[in-house]
Amino acid sequence: MEYAVKVQNLKKTFISGWWRKRRVEVLRGVDLEVPKGAFWGVLGSNGAGKTTFLSILSNLLTPDEGEVRILGEDLRTGAKRLRERINLSSGHANFLWSMTVRDNLNYYAMLYGLPRKRRKEKVDELLHLFQLTDFAGVRFDELSTGSKQKLSLSKALLNDPELLLLDEPTVGLDPDVARRLREHIRSLHRDRGVTILMTTHNMKEAEALCERVALIHEGVVKACGSPQQLKKEFGLGDSVRLSFQGILPPSAFERLEGIYSYQVGDSICRLVVDDHHARLPQILDLLHRCRISVHDLQIQETDLEDVFIAATK
Repeated sequence: MEYAVKVQNLKKTFISGWWRKRRVEVLRGVDLEVPKGAFWGVLGSNGAGKTTFLSILSNLLTPDEGEVRILGEDLRTGAKRLRERINLSSGHANFLWSMTVRDNLNYYAMLYGLPRKRRKEKVDELLHLFQLTDFAGVRFDELSTGSKQKLSLSKALLNDPELLLLDEPTVGLDPDVARRLREHIRSLHRDRGVTILMTTHNMKEAEALCERVALIHEGVVKACGSPQQLKKEFGLGDSVRLSFQGILPPSAFERLEGIYSYQVGDSICRLVVDDHHARLPQILDLLHRCRISVHDLQIQETDLEDVFIAATK
């Protein structure tokens, strides 16, 4: 398997203060392998080391220890070549405040070495893609937070990166603006095949976007996998409670897939399943075949927040 990101024993400590130096171990031995073409998330609370991790991958910070390979190249020896193949978009967008949207994109396009004709074509393409054409002549300091985030994503696509690093891309946005931005990000992966590694502390956002997630806590990866795999690993699942009438054999659910556990008694059935969306149809079909009538149905859905709490206890 080809990896876009391969990290082993990554460590980073920050030292502050003059007289009494304070050492903070931000990364304490991170291991992670992200395949090419994947959309992965790095989840964690504030201060968990997510931004530091992406800053190292984008060569903005130098690690104290560890091996980092990006798109098959060692980051230490191939940094110059890798700058042409990767890009980073931060949720805290910061551009030249007095320049317009178009001027900012033109400026960065020149830094990435795009020739004049290609530069104009690319800038126009990105303005259209992120619905920024009407704001092309607006200065950065006059933009809304949502438009600033769109500009940040536009900048990150100027060099058509093979690996796109997103650091909390929807932080601070209104729900409607965040939803539209997530759609843009999802389409980049789906339509262009860009490998995306995104940090966030928004568990629901990660579950909606990412194929797999790495849970980082206190500078180490506590668990890694798809949301469903992590729920199974920690014995978590969606809870289904059925109130029924009829005779239901105690072993009725033994042959059904995705059932972690179940209890039947007093006309009440409680099940823990991996994914209620996938399992509920087969549960109801079984009840129908057993001539069981359902009076009430309640579902309590487990999400990545529950998984994160279990992983960091």
